[in-house]
Amino acid sequence: MKLNLIHAVQNEVEVTIKGDTGSEEVQRLLSLLREDAGQGMVLLEREDERFLFHPNEILYLEVIDGKTMAATSQGQYEVKEKLYQLAASLKRDGFIQINKSTLVNIHFVKSISAEFSGNYTAKIKGRSETLTISRSYFKAFKQFVRG
Repeated sequence: MKLNLIHAVQNEVEVTIKGDTGSEEVQRLLSLLREDAGQGMVLLEREDERFLFHPNEILYLEVIDGKTMAATSQGQYEVKEKLYQLAASLKRDGFIQINKSTLVNIHFVKSISAEFSGNYTAKIKGRSETLTISRSYFKAFKQFVRG
């Protein structure tokens, strides 16, 4: 790992990480930074109002019409971050990508069933929604569940 420190006079500390954002090394750094900064919250928006949610309050995230949306028990909210960024930063909180456009919080998955197509369906606890786990993501999903 290469570390560059640049002195700058500004009100806020800025951290830039260059490299494979999905790597374990980057995930450990993000985890340490979030813990040290007292963060760990996700900023969600609805009707020009912003809300802070802890990741364990988010059921799943999905991209709908180009917008990243978060499903919570209080409804749907928009997230300004891209899905791949959320996948990297929320992995330690139990989120796993299950198809091209969806991350699910593993703590809210009630059951999984196979479909005729080779995909799988995940039922969400306490909700009527089901999410598709595509074949190409199922192996990683199983490994994530097993730890």
